[in-house]
Amino acid sequence: MSGTEKTIPRYRPIQRVWHWLFTLAFFVLLFSGLGLFIPAVSAFTASAAGRLVHRIAAVVLMGTPVLYLITDRAGFLQLIKDSFTYDADDRTWFRHFIPYVFGKARNLPPQGRINAGEKLHHAAIIIGFVMISISGLMLWLATMPPTLHMLTLIIHDVTMVLLAVLTIGHVFFVFVYGAFSGMWNGSVTEAYARLEHPKWLAQMQAKK
Repeated sequence: MSGTEKTIPRYRPIQRVWHWLFTLAFFVLLFSGLGLFIPAVSAFTASAAGRLVHRIAAVVLMGTPVLYLITDRAGFLQLIKDSFTYDADDRTWFRHFIPYVFGKARNLPPQGRINAGEKLHHAAIIIGFVMISISGLMLWLATMPPTLHMLTLIIHDVTMVLLAVLTIGHVFFVFVYGAFSGMWNGSVTEAYARLEHPKWLAQMQAKK
């Protein structure tokens, strides 16, 4: 981003704080649970220290949305609403998804502050968060029959793998389309906003 490019504020500081805290907790959970799949770190995963780290990170992960709701109720509820609300432009956007994956974002249907792909990603993260939280609490606190315990463990692990795949995709798109600054310093370039979120850009300009 050059110093001459006009920027548009997109995320407030409190939104960025909870985003990065959630992200940190997620990666600690991911790597502290990798022993299920990578023998090289299985000793740590099975150790008392590994279990403690995993549980602390789990509390942070589950607590972050609660803190977000408390400190920015309007922003939290708007995010939930946006993640599960799709208009005609959003539905048309999905027809352009394959070219979009390869960095072709021209001639897309106009999008708001969150485009259709981001909405779908957020919705999947929210559903995955609920599943992994419930299954994790059951594994941590509940006494279950062996069959139910194994089923809960499978749900927990598969959900975590799917969330990891979603995170990889999220990072890919963030850097392909130059969106990192939005969650780093709170602003994106006007060129990026015009390309990805023209409806939102028009609203922001109208407010000014």
